[in-house]
Amino acid sequence: MSGRHRVQDASGVVAAAENGDVLIVAGADVADVHGKAGYAVGCLFIHTDGSAGNALYCNEGTSTVSDFDAVTIA
Repeated sequence: MSGRHRVQDASGVVAAAENGDVLIVAGADVADVHGKAGYAVGCLFIHTDGSAGNALYCNEGTSTVSDFDAVTIA
């Protein structure tokens, strides 16, 4: 059984693929990762600042230029 995943440093990275692309990241501002390289297609960003609004975003861009969009429930 695996232990809990914990954010280990200020990067907010929770999980990464074997090739180094980030799969799950947490942070206070999605703008910190939007438009950047290194985030896998489908990477989840968990918005942790506690403010109202969206709490989950998904990279719908590429691993070269991320495009994090809010995940909404229809």
